[in-house]
Amino acid sequence: MSCEMILSRSQPLHSAPALRSAPAKNQRGVAIITALLIVTIATTVSITIATRLQLDVRRTANLIAQDQAQFYLLAAEEWSQRILRQDKKDSSSDSLDENWAIELPPLPVDGGSIQGTLTDLHACINVNSLVAGGAVDTIAKTRLTQLFKNLGVKGDLTQAISDWIDADLETSNPNGAEDGYYLNLEIPYRTANTPLHSISELRLVKGFEDSATYELVKPYLCSFILDGGEMSINVNTASAEVLQSLSENMTAQLAADVIERRADEPFNDIKEFTSFAKLNTIIKNTEKLSTSSDYFLLRTQAIIGQANTVMYSIIYREQDGKTKIISRTQRTL
Repeated sequence: MSCEMILSRSQPLHSAPALRSAPAKNQRGVAIITALLIVTIATTVSITIATRLQLDVRRTANLIAQDQAQFYLLAAEEWSQRILRQDKKDSSSDSLDENWAIELPPLPVDGGSIQGTLTDLHACINVNSLVAGGAVDTIAKTRLTQLFKNLGVKGDLTQAISDWIDADLETSNPNGAEDGYYLNLEIPYRTANTPLHSISELRLVKGFEDSATYELVKPYLCSFILDGGEMSINVNTASAEVLQSLSENMTAQLAADVIERRADEPFNDIKEFTSFAKLNTIIKNTEKLSTSSDYFLLRTQAIIGQANTVMYSIIYREQDGKTKIISRTQRTL
């Protein structure tokens, strides 16, 4: 047998191992890719679990902080009511030099701070007093009209307010507004035909759609539903603008003199008030004027951890000194 035949027959013997090694290399490549895929999936799952765990921990911490803040807010309510009850025992009148009127700075508490401000709701004009017993209250209308006039507000906006509050659908002429007006707006809605629960609701009333007008009158108005007693203006706490609404002849200088006088010595009764600077000659009607208050607004803010909560509470103090919360609103900043 020749050497060529031997070489030709031996050729397959050398090539056979090369053919068998190719699938093994492919299998090793697939194994590596599979391992990398498993590691990627495991890493992704681990990151997802860790992220969710962090979110759960943060969510739980926020819930705990919010609950803690809520308890502090309720404690501030009770503390404020105690101050008001004690004030009723100590004095028959209410003025801005008393303990309840002091604005407290932020007080440190466990996990954060809390602060509160107690204000007299008799220092503003309650727009809900414009309608009483289904009819327009002339005293409230006169004072509200004078306030708007002094502030430079054009038109008689009291008619639109009374139409919004009263239960009927009869439009007051010439400046009133009922469903016929509001349903023809670009974004239609109906009149509430109920008292305003928040002064911000005034922005829906005809004449106050302009934010500039609303912001102009907002500091001197309030809106809440009486739980008892009478809605009067406390001359010891009312602002100069509200004092000027008591008479068209009440000048800015007279209002400033009243504020200066009550800062030195608050008025004990309305007779003493009208005797000052001969106010009895310009203030003919002293109904719904007082030197004491029944309704107060407490604004409390609690910052605990990441929780920042503000609560507004209206406190009613009865003649015997007992207090109760008649409304409460809360929001998170």
